[in-house]
Amino acid sequence: MGCRKEVWVKEFTITIGPLKGQTDIAKIGCDCELIAKVKQERQAAKKERTRFIFEENSLINQSLQDATFENFERGEFGQAYQKARKYVETFDPKNPRNLFFQGSFGTGKSHLSVSIAKELTKKGYTTIFISTPKLLTKIRGTYNKSSEFGEEQIIQTLTNADLVVFDDIGAEGDISGWGMQKIFEVIDQRAGKSSVFTTNLSSSDFESTRDLNRIFSRMMMNSEPIIMNGTDYRRRQFMKGSRDYA
Repeated sequence: MGCRKEVWVKEFTITIGPLKGQTDIAKIGCDCELIAKVKQERQAAKKERTRFIFEENSLINQSLQDATFENFERGEFGQAYQKARKYVETFDPKNPRNLFFQGSFGTGKSHLSVSIAKELTKKGYTTIFISTPKLLTKIRGTYNKSSEFGEEQIIQTLTNADLVVFDDIGAEGDISGWGMQKIFEVIDQRAGKSSVFTTNLSSSDFESTRDLNRIFSRMMMNSEPIIMNGTDYRRRQFMKGSRDYA
């Protein structure tokens, strides 16, 4: 409806610049267009900032760089796909919820998780997708005196994000020492914020050591489990190709 202020429309001739000699119209007395333009520019800047945060801080395997909801082959995991989509549609930082993708190798857990992060980034939320083995490597790198970043800076960045995807938990190799302690610290710091977890470990695997059990307990808080056991995606592709050439 606008501000209902009285507006004068004035035509004027541009006297400088590349448009010199052309006429334009100025609206005097109303700031609505200016305010709308400023809001639009702020929204565009926020989207650009969230995209930068995602690209600058995410550690994504090359095989997942192009992963999206659109190119996910649902197969037997249609329900998992729908739950991931719904998570994006209902996402609210003020009402934090977690997703916990658990299942066998190559079933698309990481594909769906990175798709969630990408879609929320488009919506203007700050998201980070991070492979936990690569996260530990990055933290170890901060112990080098020549490191550009410190451990606290990495953890703070992860703590502040609207959503963090912790991919491939339990693939770190160090399942009972320093690595597990660091993963626990980061997840614990994000208590009260939304996270997505993926793992190939079973519930019994998590109960095998005290450190894994602590992590499992944290991950399951306010989490919706999504079980994805099935045929390896790469094997499905191979079998499909074999049938095509049969």
